[in-house]
Amino acid sequence: MPRARAIVILAVALIGGIMATGAWLLGRRPEAHHAEEEKPADPMPAPGPDPDALGAREGAPVRADRTPRMATPAAAAPAPDEEVLAGIRAHVRSDPRKAESLAREARVRFPNSPHTDEWDALLVDALVNQQRIGAARSETYYYYDHHPAGAFTAHLFGLTGVHPSPVGPGPH
Repeated sequence: MPRARAIVILAVALIGGIMATGAWLLGRRPEAHHAEEEKPADPMPAPGPDPDALGAREGAPVRADRTPRMATPAAAAPAPDEEVLAGIRAHVRSDPRKAESLAREARVRFPNSPHTDEWDALLVDALVNQQRIGAARSETYYYYDHHPAGAFTAHLFGLTGVHPSPVGPGPH
């Protein structure tokens, strides 16, 4: 009898340890994921120290133009609507409320952007991830009205079950 009791205690301790380790691992992953996403991106590095402010050293080369150095030209930076789209993509699963607000803001700020198709679809994804299915279905109808031949119609149909309206002759 004592041997059976020892086996049962060992089995319970082993199962408890496995469950505790699994819970610890599941609890750690989202924290690490959110910590990486919440780091603010530095759009432009700080300019280097100004030799005039530090005082020129003897024998050190002096810049002739004396204008502050800029990081990269503006032409190399992504367009603002592309930055908003990247933010929506980054937050649609991890922080769907933020993705929703970014998508709604993008709809107002950039009404003629070539990315409206994708961020309207991502808005529906964000609403589904918040479990706001009614609002997601309403936004799907908006998507079909504004993007009748959109690239995400099949995805939204599968996600919400909302059929696109038929286009062309026949009873509607």
